[in-house]
Amino acid sequence: MKRYSAVLVVLVVAVFCIASLAKAADTVKVGLISVLSGPLAVIGNGEAWSAEMAVKDFGTVLGKKIEFVTRDHAYNPGLANEKAKELYEKENVDVIVACPNSAAALAVAQQALLHKKPFMSTSAGTTDLIGKNCNRYVIKMNYNDYMLATTAGLWGAEHLGKRWYTITTDYAFGHDLLKNFTAALAKKGGTHVGNDMVALQTADYSPYILNALKAKPDVLVLLNVGSDTVNAMKAAVQYGLKKQCKIVHAQLFEPSIKGAGIEIFADNYVAAPWHWKVDHPGAREYADKYLKLHNERPHYMAAAAYSATWQYLEAVKRAGTTNPESVIKALEGHTFRDMFNNPGYIRPEDHMTVAKAYLLRVKRPENVKEKEDFFDIVGSVPPEEAYGPPNLFGCQMKGF
Repeated sequence: MKRYSAVLVVLVVAVFCIASLAKAADTVKVGLISVLSGPLAVIGNGEAWSAEMAVKDFGTVLGKKIEFVTRDHAYNPGLANEKAKELYEKENVDVIVACPNSAAALAVAQQALLHKKPFMSTSAGTTDLIGKNCNRYVIKMNYNDYMLATTAGLWGAEHLGKRWYTITTDYAFGHDLLKNFTAALAKKGGTHVGNDMVALQTADYSPYILNALKAKPDVLVLLNVGSDTVNAMKAAVQYGLKKQCKIVHAQLFEPSIKGAGIEIFADNYVAAPWHWKVDHPGAREYADKYLKLHNERPHYMAAAAYSATWQYLEAVKRAGTTNPESVIKALEGHTFRDMFNNPGYIRPEDHMTVAKAYLLRVKRPENVKEKEDFFDIVGSVPPEEAYGPPNLFGCQMKGF
């Protein structure tokens, strides 16, 4: 009787495994890792909503159903590493999308290499993903820190003024931005007249704004993000600096403008890879659908997640399989036009997706004509200038 029971258990397990494998064979599974809780969830929720939209809009691929699963890394690199292992091993996803936070994305990239499955990185700024830590399973889409700083420096030195003062957040993100920004500024004959390094999440920016006032710059550039950007701008308004010079941001998202009020940011500039009013096929339709579903316009992190999910599924379609190596080969060197890039080109040398970069100017309150219509597109920088050459960060591709 015991022997019979043991055999029965083995048979049940075997049937379950066969059924699971059959289900997996009939499904393409997209996983997303992002920050879905806490104060930065506005980024992650947008990414998750958009990737899910792309899955639903795509329908099926190779006659297979597309499933979508999410994991919250709470902006924690260690947790991101665990969630990537979980998605690749237990959920058996075919691809992971998104993952803000550079250290978190680098951890997921390592898991992609170990598991030999794709990672479409859309929301980490580090150039290490296309440099010393590049591997063939990672496709880098959207911005990086070099692109943001270089675009602002090149365009700004030509159009906004020659004397620049910087206020920089004092960690790796800020240091990279400062290095790349000053290099771009120098190329166009700009002068860097001063800088203050400021600790992350500083509440009182008045000492640094007063230093900037003394330097009498044509332009102040804020190399920070989130609450640091808001606190710096409040001080710039309070001490009259905003009236005396132009202000440029490294990053500025719609939630910051909504939270602090558009009048604080009016007439400021920011570099961006995308805005919902760009002349790209389907961009406005995507943005209107997003607005209808979520009562807000998509930021560029959200839009990039839609594009990355769609381009992965298109690569599966072109390859005729979900085999990771075949899909990666279908992505390498591919030129495409979609709602995010028009065109975009995935460089085979380092897997950076390059496209035109934009300069946005915040509208004045009286010029806002529709919901969350916060920006005008006022300029652009060509892909090869915005992203630099493929060998710039020393990528020596690992994998395959």
